[in-house]
Amino acid sequence: MNVLFIIDGCPTEDRRAKEALRIAAGISPWGKVRPTICFSSGLGQAGDPEIRRYFTLLRDTSGGLFTLAGDENDWLQPIDQNGLAKLETDADTVLRFGSGA
Repeated sequence: MNVLFIIDGCPTEDRRAKEALRIAAGISPWGKVRPTICFSSGLGQAGDPEIRRYFTLLRDTSGGLFTLAGDENDWLQPIDQNGLAKLETDADTVLRFGSGA
């Protein structure tokens, strides 16, 4: 099963975005669910060791790590709206995590 996580917040600043990233990293080792992650607003400073651990795991087990924001982080591949639309079409499930306090 392919699950697309669209994360609208920055995980270093938004607890919901960080929780979405944690969930994706937590399910990825199962092998039954293949998460793909797209950040709509970029990643920001990923100095948080917990976030780094999530990305290390997701690099090996996810369907890809993307950003719409043109974030120049080596963990994320740039993608445009057409690419995101293709990811949504190819996914079995799409989960959107909005920002909030």
